Amino acid sequence: MYWKKVLGQSTIRVATAALLLTQLLGAAGSVSAAGKDVEVHLIGINDFHGQLDTTSIVSDKKAGTAPILATYLKEAQAKYEHSLLFHNGDSVGASAPVSSLDRDEPTMEWMNMMGFDVASLGNHEFDQGIAALKAQIFGGLDPKEGKVTHAGAKFDYVNANVIETATGKTLIKPYVIKEVGGVKIGFIGLVTKSTPAKVSPSGTAGVRFLSAEEEVEAVNKYAKELQDQGVETIIVLAHDPASTKEGVTTGEAADLAKALPTDSPVDVIVAGDNHALANGEVNGKLIVQAFSYGTAFEDIKLMIDPATGDVTEKSATVTTTFQEGVKEDPESLAIIKKSLDKHPELTKPVGTTDGSVTRTDAYNNEAALGNLIADAMRQADFGDKASEADFAFMNPGGIRADLPQGDVTFADLAKIQPFGNTLVKLELTGEQIKTLLQQQWGTNADGTPNTKTLQISGLKYTADFNKPVAERVTSLSLEDGTPIDPAKTYTAVVNNFMAAGGDNYKVLVDAKSSLAGPIDLDVFYQYIVDTYKGGAIQAATEGRITNLAASTEPTETPAITEFISRAEFVTALVELLKLNEVTSAPAFKDVAANAAYADAIAEATHAGFIQGYGGNFNPDRDITREEAATILAKLLKDQASDKDAATIIAGYEDGKTVSTYAVKSMAKLIDKGILSAADKNSLQPKQGLSTNDAKALIQKAVAAKAS
Repeated sequence: MYWKKVLGQSTIRVATAALLLTQLLGAAGSVSAAGKDVEVHLIGINDFHGQLDTTSIVSDKKAGTAPILATYLKEAQAKYEHSLLFHNGDSVGASAPVSSLDRDEPTMEWMNMMGFDVASLGNHEFDQGIAALKAQIFGGLDPKEGKVTHAGAKFDYVNANVIETATGKTLIKPYVIKEVGGVKIGFIGLVTKSTPAKVSPSGTAGVRFLSAEEEVEAVNKYAKELQDQGVETIIVLAHDPASTKEGVTTGEAADLAKALPTDSPVDVIVAGDNHALANGEVNGKLIVQAFSYGTAFEDIKLMIDPATGDVTEKSATVTTTFQEGVKEDPESLAIIKKSLDKHPELTKPVGTTDGSVTRTDAYNNEAALGNLIADAMRQADFGDKASEADFAFMNPGGIRADLPQGDVTFADLAKIQPFGNTLVKLELTGEQIKTLLQQQWGTNADGTPNTKTLQISGLKYTADFNKPVAERVTSLSLEDGTPIDPAKTYTAVVNNFMAAGGDNYKVLVDAKSSLAGPIDLDVFYQYIVDTYKGGAIQAATEGRITNLAASTEPTETPAITEFISRAEFVTALVELLKLNEVTSAPAFKDVAANAAYADAIAEATHAGFIQGYGGNFNPDRDITREEAATILAKLLKDQASDKDAATIIAGYEDGKTVSTYAVKSMAKLIDKGILSAADKNSLQPKQGLSTNDAKALIQKAVAAKAS
């Protein structure tokens, strides 16, 4: 039946239903016709960020670097007869200096050497503007300083949601077809719609980004074009955030999966941008992301019917690239050595640390490294013979690494500030300073907080999170406690990304005056050299920022993780009972014939388990304990008398709150030991059902039916 093919694809609380069914039915994989299907493995990474020589710590173990990652990738491909290698956005940008000092050409050289087959654009590919992006991809002289000539990518880049305003066409080709093992696979590229807010406005000059609705239309359009060319296996390389936690996959990539038709030919959506782990299914689409910085890679296994081109089985594993016991790839080492030979300054120590100068929680609070950077910015020389600025502000997203324990080199500093941003001195009123602080506290499209706490120098403030944003800054003063005058004009140093309104710091665009100055990294480096003279580099949190936490009242856990809908409950019951007797759609006005749960509801109706309300079933509403009881009671033969039922229910503190229609049903389940009190001696009949409660009730009722 149709519903069995799309089970768990409901756009309402998909992951909860999937988790429930996994608990009830086990995690059995689908059967593959391995004898005839073609097995293809898509080996990929995302958010590499040019970290050619960067060692990361994962679970207290060393991981990453290009030479280690290359060994893993080459060994993975060597295991399979048919495979493709891909990168899903942010291959460059915020890169390690071994790559960034040569405009990321070393990273492009590494990707060419590795033989990547396809890649998508990430937001960081736009960091330096469209001309630089095209030079890196297609080859040619880099527009910045004209010192680097790019060889260009020897593989395909794709993107379908960035439109050149001058032509009305996609910036690069929207998709590409790869053939492997005799089957065709289509790759459509997307980049997060938040890109304009993540990079300097100059980086996206000349292009526009499709809205969420336009993006879905574009994917559907290009998927149809691919099908017209005989391609039925379709992968969307979407540099969109996603994460999987406790079996639930959420984020922009999951939203895209939900927005696409249930019968969309899209099989896999690869996520990126938020450097997280994703590996789950939403609306029939497998969503995968493998962290970042080359610390992991995904292996997406597809079983493809060569006759139809359809995917018959799909799964993914994400492997961490731990260094221990792994031989470094010599070709990757050679690329790094060539860059280090050109830039010997990368290996020279400029000081040492005890490991405490970090960016820990910089998005929410004052951080030691944030203070150090802001102090360096504040004393920067702008050639105007003026004294140091009154204030400095550093956006937390621009702090990309911690100072390491032990020797600190120029390379380490460059990993912290890899963008090569220009510092800008602005004139701002005290009132504008307060507005700037308020603009730290944004809101995502889904209503959740989007906090980007500025790291500061020269001032201190208190923020009361019990108050609305407009009233949150309750005190604002100079370092010595002198209140900041709203009408007075002060000087403040920021980077050019912020000065142009990046990260929603829009008030900076209205500054009274603006003076461009030196490169942020150069200032940071010189400040470290002059201040610490090769010795211990020290910085700490000093009470510059005081955040008063909002009062923590007990809040109801969102239904998406705690409660299941009526449709999900019925679907799980029907699947466990293996009902498969009807072919017609259910007769409820609010259940579409093509809904993922339609056939399950039809089966439950046919079996007499459900009746609905006034012609509606209300599939998306949370099922209550008493509603679940009326459904499950119909599995049982014995019926308690009205008197007995009333006596049983009256034994509970809230027995009088049980709806009349549910009294006998709840009493029957209580009498059979299937239903118990929700809390102490109360039934809470109107309470929603958690996943575990639903699992227990269904299993007990089905077992009682069989006995």
